[in-house]
Amino acid sequence: MKALRRQAREARAVALEEIDEPTPGPGQVLLEVRHCGVCGSDLHVYLNHKGYESVLPQVTLGHEWAGVVVGWGDGVQRWEKGQTATMIALQGCLESSCHYCSTGMTQLCPGRRVQGLHLDGGMAEKVVVDDHYLLPLPEGLSTTAASLTEPLSVADHCIHDCSEIESGDRVVVCGPGVIGILCALMAKQRGAEVVISGLDADQPVRLAIASKIGFETLTVGGQHPSLSDQLGGQEVDVIVDASGASRVLEEATRIVRPDGTICVVALYPQEVTIDFNVLVRNQIDIRTSYASARPNYQRAIDALHAGEIPVDELVRSYPLAAGIEAFEEADRQEVLKPILECSGHG
Repeated sequence: MKALRRQAREARAVALEEIDEPTPGPGQVLLEVRHCGVCGSDLHVYLNHKGYESVLPQVTLGHEWAGVVVGWGDGVQRWEKGQTATMIALQGCLESSCHYCSTGMTQLCPGRRVQGLHLDGGMAEKVVVDDHYLLPLPEGLSTTAASLTEPLSVADHCIHDCSEIESGDRVVVCGPGVIGILCALMAKQRGAEVVISGLDADQPVRLAIASKIGFETLTVGGQHPSLSDQLGGQEVDVIVDASGASRVLEEATRIVRPDGTICVVALYPQEVTIDFNVLVRNQIDIRTSYASARPNYQRAIDALHAGEIPVDELVRSYPLAAGIEAFEEADRQEVLKPILECSGHG
């Protein structure tokens, strides 16, 4: 079968290969992958960026996917052939002795792994997954839409679990990548008034999409006025930083209202310096949000099934054979969310 695989710990060392079809072992399920998203972490691996040293040198990429059950190993009883499913990507050990897994915070398990970075993932015609990490999809939910389950679950965790956003709150989301836009959509669902900010480089695609789906957008950086100046002194209850730019987090402390919240869902390529005196004197909360757990996946599936996410506006599809093109266009920010059609069922 065909698979898009990393070949070495080098920049752009990814290629479409012909490999053996996997065989499910005990407790495992074999699925035909229909659609698989290209995540920001996939792009970091593709470019061999710092901070991704744990990723295997040879591995099939892809952890945001949906597919169809075609087989299973011993001990698996809950599936029928033809059922659709998606995968919990960040997988905890699920041992009863693990505090994080036993309390539902599997994404914080010390032994966690990401299937698609630390073992073969879904940018392939077929994939094998431990049954524990599979979620059934409701009838009528397309696998294109379902491939957004994982990033939407990340946004759900950020907004639902970590931010305490309420109806009527004024929220600024910094960073109009797919996680930022999904966070904005989830905040809007909670009744918040949401503004999305980005850079000049974000204007042609990312900010254009944000505007098209109904958000007020602001362009910052370069010769543009600061975000604070453009907000014109408007009170901001919550800032969600999905940008990964340290200067954004630093400015956020001067924008959010006293007793407001800064919620960080981004990762940063360098250390961030913050004036904690500003935070303390204004009683500003800083909260962080990392990945997601099973309840977030289920809420994401429900939102996608209900048609609450404008999937067609967010994604662009590519055949698996054009996977490198999808990565390159994502790197040039010519596409918001590339989705690979992995088994010829576009």
